[in-house]
Amino acid sequence: MMIASVETETTAPVWPNQPTAAVRISNLTKRYNELIAVDNLSLTVPTGKMFGFLGPNGAGKSTTIGCLTGLIDPTSGKIELLNQEFNTNSIALKHRIGVMPEGLGLFDHLYAHEFLAFNARIYGLEESTIRNRVEELLTAMDLISATNKRLADFSTGMRKKVAFAASIIHRPDILFLDEPFESIDPAGVAMLKDWLRRFVSGGRTVFMTTHVLETVERLCDDVAIINHGKIAWRGDVSQLMVGGKLESSGEQFDTLEALFLHLVGERHGDLGWL
Repeated sequence: MMIASVETETTAPVWPNQPTAAVRISNLTKRYNELIAVDNLSLTVPTGKMFGFLGPNGAGKSTTIGCLTGLIDPTSGKIELLNQEFNTNSIALKHRIGVMPEGLGLFDHLYAHEFLAFNARIYGLEESTIRNRVEELLTAMDLISATNKRLADFSTGMRKKVAFAASIIHRPDILFLDEPFESIDPAGVAMLKDWLRRFVSGGRTVFMTTHVLETVERLCDDVAIINHGKIAWRGDVSQLMVGGKLESSGEQFDTLEALFLHLVGERHGDLGWL
């Protein structure tokens, strides 16, 4: 069984009468002086997908997520979320997305329950709902015993859990996650994966970056690999679980890692002194 790659869009899509898409990007570019972090990127992610957005360090993943969530102003291009045009001033649309950014964005002087309640109020949740969800999230995340510690004193894994909880507390329609599993213990990772599967099964969408390619193989169905700000490959990886193969430029690959290394280049340092 072979999985063919999907061609990336190279021209601007027609916005009217399009099927529902969680994310639609047309010719997105972000420049930092002479550096082009995202280079004329076009991409569509349907609703109800667990979408993996992969690439080496510096490929443009976090910059793309920043543009898609209003944290970064793109230099040019068009973004649509849930079939509505999106920019940094799209307040109503921002209420429908959840974001776990690369830098987490925690307020270190707050306690975990204060930070989660603060985020919930931003999204307009009622106080009774806030109390219930904060307690449920802290219990599920095994953070109840740390309620007397400020976020500044949390371990990296605990901080990740709080950031994840803050991103889902308002039940968003699209969840943007930048390296969500890094530094979290195995039991916590298994729990987050289960939640994400339930999230997508309800018709919502996850747009996720991670360097853990084995996790992507088991969790995501739709994947794009970005390199130097451009899409290098787009396809369905779900059939790898039943013995399928991935294809790129006429070559076949048994794993996502093999395809990834083929596309972005294997890096071998000498370090003869070792």
